[in-house]
Amino acid sequence: MTERKRRILILSIWEDFWSLGKGSGVPDELHFSRYLTDRGFELHYLIPEPARSTGPTDGARLNFHTYPNIFRSLGRIREPLLRFLRPPAFNRAVLDRLRGLAASLQPDLLLGLSHYSLKPLHIVGSELGLPTAVKLFGVMYLGRFELPRLTYWMRNFDQVRALRHTVDHYIVLNDGTQGKLALTRLGIPPEKISFLQNGMNLAWADTPVDRPLVRSRLGLPREDICVATLARLVKSKRVELFLRVAARLDAEARSRSSFVIGGDGPERDALALEARRLGLDDRVIFTGVIPHDEVVQFLKVCDIFVGTNELTNMSMPPCEAILCGVPVVAFDVSGTAEVVRDGETGLLATDGDIEGLARALGSLIMDEPRRKRLGRQAAEFGRRHFVSWNERIGMELSLIERLIGAGPERS
Repeated sequence: MTERKRRILILSIWEDFWSLGKGSGVPDELHFSRYLTDRGFELHYLIPEPARSTGPTDGARLNFHTYPNIFRSLGRIREPLLRFLRPPAFNRAVLDRLRGLAASLQPDLLLGLSHYSLKPLHIVGSELGLPTAVKLFGVMYLGRFELPRLTYWMRNFDQVRALRHTVDHYIVLNDGTQGKLALTRLGIPPEKISFLQNGMNLAWADTPVDRPLVRSRLGLPREDICVATLARLVKSKRVELFLRVAARLDAEARSRSSFVIGGDGPERDALALEARRLGLDDRVIFTGVIPHDEVVQFLKVCDIFVGTNELTNMSMPPCEAILCGVPVVAFDVSGTAEVVRDGETGLLATDGDIEGLARALGSLIMDEPRRKRLGRQAAEFGRRHFVSWNERIGMELSLIERLIGAGPERS
């Protein structure tokens, strides 16, 4: 008699594996799905209805089901109202669909992506006696307990409410937003939390790049010191502070440098206006979206990476810069200092201290030997401390095997 394949039903809030469009962003779930299907798992994703017909494609072991796309229908509503409206709308859209799929598929595990999935997983897992787990790709402001109480509540209302609905296990990726600390302080038992590093392509540390050719292709000056940032251009990334730091540099440091903004997003036009206001038009370059497989080339032709994110400067772009041998100058916020080690892999300034960040950046622009030394140390740090995608996804597989074997745990 043929043994039934192990089956996982995954509730996702994303239409595709690529978070910023086809080929862009960090393809965590792409690696996850390939790794597990190669090892015989049958994966069923329950995703929002894609806007276009070019969404994920079914395969023999990879299947997609849909629910009404509330994220698109509520897209014009702004924060913080969205934090109140999305969770109930999401629960209405997915609960019956998830319940029906789980009853028919009888999966070995219900896995949710993001805090939105907690209530539906809790309900359906309890009803059908299925083990449940949630995977959090960071926790935004949830670990920022130093915020005033009202500010903390307004920014975290949806996550705090969602965490009242328990699951059997919590997989939290360490993006520098201090997810494990946040969950334990909010009452999740530490033994139910697995805190994992993000996966990295470790070969990037030794990938050769033709700097003149790549700079020419990206429209970057051949001789300037390229000071770069890379992000989705949204308010939380605070890329306007990158421009203000550039404007605070002395004339000689500015004249030696080009300031390169990689990525795209709703703040692009406002950033172009800010660059013009600051008199940096001739020094600022917008590259637009950079496909993820070209990020290594982009980073390796840049000389300094600047992190101004208000949530964390330990996210993927600064870490990838470190792996590529690019020193990082950043605001020291949340877990940033875990990887941006002051004087070793880069330089840190107090969060929000534009003058301090400008001093640190200017010192590296004007000191080539120090800049190159920090770059070499950064790449060596990346080789020693970062983990490969296979290693990271292997950790998740071990957890999944354990959860399937243990069965559901209900409080």
